[in-house]
Amino acid sequence: MSGDNVEIVRRAIDEFQAGLARGDPGAAYDSETVAPDAEWIPDPNAAVGLRPVYRGREGFVEFMGTWTEDFDWSIDLERVVDAGDDRVVAMFHQHATGKGSGATVELHMALLYELEHGRIIRMRNFVDPAEALEAAGLRE
Repeated sequence: MSGDNVEIVRRAIDEFQAGLARGDPGAAYDSETVAPDAEWIPDPNAAVGLRPVYRGREGFVEFMGTWTEDFDWSIDLERVVDAGDDRVVAMFHQHATGKGSGATVELHMALLYELEHGRIIRMRNFVDPAEALEAAGLRE
């Protein structure tokens, strides 16, 4: 099942990217890959003003609006790691340019995906990829 979980996460990321391209960051919630009430848990060290948990499509879209409102933003998948026990770690590279300042920001980060019955039920965001691996019981 773990190989299947990696493919589920890859599909969810593809659906997210396709949704972003058409202005719908919550698109993955409309598919079979993400549970409708899935939780998005931001890294508490990422930024002030974020809630500890966002639930469902509406919550995720709210998070994305808050996270990207001041930036032209994009994200690239770098690597996906099977962590076993219905967990997958995906590592990303974020690129952003301040809408007002023109300042550029780059961030390598990771998500720990938790799955149940073939669907993503929780996504925990880590600004340090090593922390995501550690939370999954893995090491770099």
